[in-house]
Formats: sequence, structure tokens, C-alpha cells
Amino acid sequence: MKIGIMKLVSLLSMLVIFASSQAALASAPIKALYLTNYSSFWHDYEEQIELLREGLNRYANVELTLVGKRESDVIDTLKRDGFSEGYDVIIYNLCLADKDDLQMIDNAISQTRDLGVPAVLMHCTMHSFQKTSPHQGWWNRWRLSRLERSWKADNGDSPFPYWGRFTGIDTLRHDWARSLEMRKAGHHPIVAALPETWETTKDELYRNIEVAGDVEPLYVSYSRATRKDHVVAWTREVGAGQLVATTLGHDGNTLDNNTFHHFLGNAVLWLTGNLNDEGYPVAGSEGNDAFKNYQNTVTCNPSDIYEPATIEEVQEAVRRAAAEGRQLKVVSLPESNSNSRFICPDQGGILINVFKMNQVLEVNPDAMTVRVQPGIRLVELSKYLHEYDLAITSMPDYTGVSVAGGMATGAHHSSLQFDSSIASMAAEIKLVDGEGNLRVFTGDDVNQVAVNMGMLGIVVEVTLNVVDQFKLQYGSERGSDRHLEEDLIDMVSAHKYARVMWFAGNGRYVLDYYDEVDMDTPGSSQHNLWSSTGSVFKFVGDAPYQVINGLPQRAQCDSALLRSWAWFPPIAAKDSGFFKPVGVSHEVLGSYCENGTCPWDNNRVKSRTMEVAFPVSQVKEWMGDVRAILDENRGCFPILGIYLRFMKASEHWMGLNHGEDVLAFEIHVPKVNNESMFEQSAAVYDEIVQMTLQKYNGRPHWGKNSSPIFVGIGPDQYERWDDFMALKAELDPAGRFENKIWRQLMGSENIQSFQGCVLSRDCICTQDSDCGDGFRCEEGGHWLAARVCRK
Repeated sequence: MKIGIMKLVSLLSMLVIFASSQAALASAPIKALYLTNYSSFWHDYEEQIELLREGLNRYANVELTLVGKRESDVIDTLKRDGFSEGYDVIIYNLCLADKDDLQMIDNAISQTRDLGVPAVLMHCTMHSFQKTSPHQGWWNRWRLSRLERSWKADNGDSPFPYWGRFTGIDTLRHDWARSLEMRKAGHHPIVAALPETWETTKDELYRNIEVAGDVEPLYVSYSRATRKDHVVAWTREVGAGQLVATTLGHDGNTLDNNTFHHFLGNAVLWLTGNLNDEGYPVAGSEGNDAFKNYQNTVTCNPSDIYEPATIEEVQEAVRRAAAEGRQLKVVSLPESNSNSRFICPDQGGILINVFKMNQVLEVNPDAMTVRVQPGIRLVELSKYLHEYDLAITSMPDYTGVSVAGGMATGAHHSSLQFDSSIASMAAEIKLVDGEGNLRVFTGDDVNQVAVNMGMLGIVVEVTLNVVDQFKLQYGSERGSDRHLEEDLIDMVSAHKYARVMWFAGNGRYVLDYYDEVDMDTPGSSQHNLWSSTGSVFKFVGDAPYQVINGLPQRAQCDSALLRSWAWFPPIAAKDSGFFKPVGVSHEVLGSYCENGTCPWDNNRVKSRTMEVAFPVSQVKEWMGDVRAILDENRGCFPILGIYLRFMKASEHWMGLNHGEDVLAFEIHVPKVNNESMFEQSAAVYDEIVQMTLQKYNGRPHWGKNSSPIFVGIGPDQYERWDDFMALKAELDPAGRFENKIWRQLMGSENIQSFQGCVLSRDCICTQDSDCGDGFRCEEGGHWLAARVCRK
């Protein structure tokens, strides 16, 4: 009887696993290749992709790969055989009216006609390749006849690539942009659940010249100029594939329209077999919410966002995800401060945001501890503790991070006198595991889970060790970097907190530091790096990408030189000297800025950050390698130089400083949300990072780097890696907290190459096309194993 029961339990377990795997498969996103050209004069395609990405995902589970930040990149893609391979659908949103490369045009058509990959065509795409239209004026018709003869001579009886006959509607002119009303023209599943009529405040109405007989109209709109209806959305079959097209979408007036988003989402769903006859998505392909980090540089697309306020609600959410076989991740702020994709569940998964759990639960002055919920920010916690004359010892420069988030990613300050990470303060951690169970870790066991990258479960409560409130005096010094590697460790070790901005391309350094002083020392100064109008980020950052990176490299290097000579304390001095300001610990170590006042709230002021740690014992050799890289190729660091911060050794299994003292260097790179060019010193930055990862087994900061930097991280970097993996298997046996970046790190999912993927920081180049047009993928100048993009 026992054997029968055991077999039944085993069978049921297998069925549960099978059902879970099927649910996970059903929620796999539709892979779409989005082709555009930012450099178009007539349309703001950078704005359009941001509007479209979020709007499209609201109605369909779509993962977009963007190509075309430079027009040459999209043209090179259109010329490449089989460029649609690996994608479920192609979305064309481009404006190439004057291009007449017939082989390129035919290659684009062949992706749908011959390979059967469906296509969505938007607006100016219908006005692209106009020289293939037989409805042009007499001069262009004569030119077309020459193209036709040339095509026949080279390709025999292969059909001439008339773009208008591929799209189904030939159109060469449009009305003046104005408000338009669209009326439903059929009963197709794409429009079944859409309104009979809808309006856009301003768009261009393309006039239909020739409409193929198999075109199925979806919406029409009336032209006041021609006094008749014109088809503005339709579908048709083309050889082995199908397409859905629309002449709408001139600018943000339509691209920001909810009905237009719904139409495009349904078009993608229908073309990929994920829309039923009533016009609703099949299970697993529904649209998603958008969750963005604080800089809008990372966007997650979960199907559901839960905001629990209690431990029990967290457990309920995890158990629901387990029952539905869905992936999930956790964040702890309304806008996460992480700049890596570790915060994102798989597209269509569940995001649990515990920001409502943000209270101090208990202060125990006798035990010198404070018990808090995960979402409390360090700025709020520090103010609360100050009322008890208590303080925390560690915080990053920006104090808006949460306790749980800062701990999970290994956030830190800089010191060689003690472990300066947030994780170092944890005395007890409570987390909900992948099956919804509450686990408690105390004593040495805290080292196992403190730095967790969100891979073990959801932290729901933390007890931190605190100290008596203390005061600090800030100081700085600067000089030539000629003997910096000889003096660096002694310079930093002499102060309680210390860091170095190494302006390596300029032969300079700046050391800034904090020393503890008596509590009765006058001074109530405050750190103001993020809120001051004269801060380093606002001073250089208001137009860094367009100006510094757009000018010759000398401008970048001159900016760095200015920074190294004219360094001012990032502190508003009060009741103490300007260059030696004094204040209580939490008010001078870091600062906070309210939403709307931060440097990154300016859409032109974004940044990406590369941070990697390696042993302090190897500092001299590493600095020699950096100097050798700069000897081969000049590079400069205009914001904070190569920002050197330090951490005393810890026992945290996945901490940057596990087992030995480390130097964590950071390269702060100004950028815009969607770059269209490389930074002036990008190849140098990438060579330094790759050299550190490969030669020194560097450890990337879990909350800052782009996805490719994490590939290959494992036991060579972390002595307790295998122990962490065993603990992960125990706490999350179904892999509920795993996501794309984790699978790439583990080698179970490849990073997809596409034209210009290095520019998007989605790959490390292996071929020239990864860099985009005008750049080559080359070995490093000094560290030959590096692969970087150069002109």
C-alpha cells in the first residue's frame, strides 16, 4: 500500500512539474525584431520607440530587439540574408524613401514572402523605397524602367521587388497633418475588440493609389482633400507569410494613443497565432505592466505587480506564482535604484514590490540593534535612529536606496578600516523562500543570504547592528598620480572612510575622506552631491552626451582635467570650514534628492555605471595594466575619473569583498536613454573592465553592470559559489526567482547578437556587425583578449 501511495505522490509531483513547465512555456514572450532609423529627419523615432515599447507591451507579451539607432545599422540588417532568423515577427517603422538597392528591398520582402516570418508595417514604411513604385512622375517612371531592366538582367524571371505591391497598398502622397477619425472596415479578429471609431489628434492621412485585390481593410479614414475614404490599416497574405500594415503613426500624437497601441498589440498577436476570434489574447500572451528603475534605463515587463504590505501577503503572492508556474522577482522601492536586470522577472512573470513595507519595527538601544521592514530607505532609517542618538556605519553616496535592495546587491561606501557594505550590518534576516515559507537566518548564517541578488527569496524583515551617533570631518587632497600605486593603500587606510578619483588619462588624482571627530566638534554640514545645482553630475551632466561625446576626445579629457584640479567638497558647510566641513555621520556620508530634483530626472542626463571589484593585494599590477591600456589608446574619465572605493574583507558568500580586502573601481559614463553613438573613450572603458574580469577574476557589482559583464561569473570569483548554489536549490527548488540575466550568467541561455548590440550594451562584440556600421570589433590595445569596438 505504501508503494502505491508513493507512486501516486510521484505521479502527482510529475504532473505538477509538467503543468508548471507548460505555464512557463505559454508565457514565453513573442520575439520581435524592431527595425527603425533614428536619423530620419521627418520623424522622432527615438521618442516613438519609447512610446511604442510600453504601449505595445500593454496588450501583448512582446520582447523587442531594436536595430536602427544609426540608419546604417538598419540598412546593413536589411541586406543580411535571413536577418529574421530567431524572431517571431518583424516590425518595420522606418523611413527610407530614397533608397533603391533592389537586392536589399527584395531581401526584406523575402523574409515574409519566402521565409514566412510575419511583418507589421507602420506609417513611413509605406513611403519607403518609392523608386520601385510604378505610379511616380514620368522621370521617375523612366528611372524605374531602367531598374526593372537591370533587375531582369541580373535575376531573370524573379519578381521585381515593388515595395507597394508587397505592402498591398501603393501610396506616395498624404494630406496635411490634422486630426483623423478611423472607422472600422471589417470584422477581423485584430479589430474585433477595438472600438468602431477612434480618433487621433494629429496624423498624416496617406492616400491610396493602388490597392491589391487581396487586401483586407481593417480601418478607413476620410480625406477632405480627395473626398473619399482611404484604407489606413489592413492585412494580407504574401507568399508564405502574412503582414499587417498601417499608414498611421507619424509622431507621438498617434504613437501615444491607447487604441493604436491596442491595434498594434493585436496585430502582433494575430500574426503569431496568439489572438482568438473574439480579439482577445490566448493564455500566456497577454500584455504586461511596465516597471522602470529610477533612471528609466531598465524596464521590466511583468504581467502582474503585487504590492504586499505584510509578510503574509508576500507569502500568498509567492504561493500563487508557484501554483501558476510563473517566474517572479522582487524590488523594494516604487522605482528601483538598481541599474542591472537582476530586478526583472521573465517577461510576463510576476514582480513583487515590497515598498509599502517600510517601517522601523523596533529599536533596542541595549542590544544596539534596530529591526526594520525591507523597503525603508537609509535616509529615513538614519533620521529615525538619530532621535535615539544612534547611527548606521555604512551607506552609499546616495541614501535613497532601501535596506533590502542595498544589502542584496552589495551596495557599499569605502573603507579599509572595516567592512563598508550595507550587508555588514545585518544581524538577522527573515525571507520568504520560493515555496512561500518564512525562513530566519541569524548569526553566521546571515553571511549566506545577505548579498543575494534576489535569487534566494524575498527579504521581509532585517535586524541591523547600530552604533552610537558619531561626527565626521571631510577632507580632500589632489596631486600627480606618478607614484599613486605605491601610496594608494596607505592613503586610504589612514582614514575611516576614503576613496580616490583617479583621472588616469590626465595623470592626476583626488583623494576625499572622512575622519571621526568628537561629538562636541562644531559643525552641522550636509552632503549635497545629488541636490546641489553645482554638483559634479549637474555641472558636467546637463548635456554630456551631446556635447562631450560629440566633440573631439580632447573636450572629454579637458573636462576630466578641470575636474581633477578644481575639486570642491560635495558638502554644504555649516558652522565649520568650507574645505573641512563637519557634520553628523548620516548627513555628511551621503545624501538624497526628492523625485523631480535629481540629476537623472532630466531626460538628457542619464548614466550607465560599470563597477568591478578585485583584491587590494593586486592593486599595483592592476594599475600598471590600466596605464598600459591608456598608453596604447588614449582615454579620459570626465565625471569622477576611475572611481576607486575600498572594502574590508567579509564572510558574505556573494559579497564583492568575500574573503579579502578589495578595491571596487567604477567608471561613471554619461549617456542618453537610447544612444546613437559610442562614448569617446568607450573602447578603453570596455578594455579595462574586460581585463579586470579576465585577468583578475573580477567580481561585477550586482546592481550596476550590463548583462554581458556577468557572463561566466562563478567559482573562480567566489569561493562559496557552490555552497550558494546548493542553498539556492534548497530555498528555490523550482527556480522561481531565476530570470534571463541569470540564465545568461549560468550559460544556459545565449546572448543574442544583432546589428549594433554593443551600442545597446546587450553584448560583447565577436564580429564587426555587433558594433554597428563604421566600427570594427578588435582586440584590446594592451589586453589582447578583450573585444572592443573601434572606428
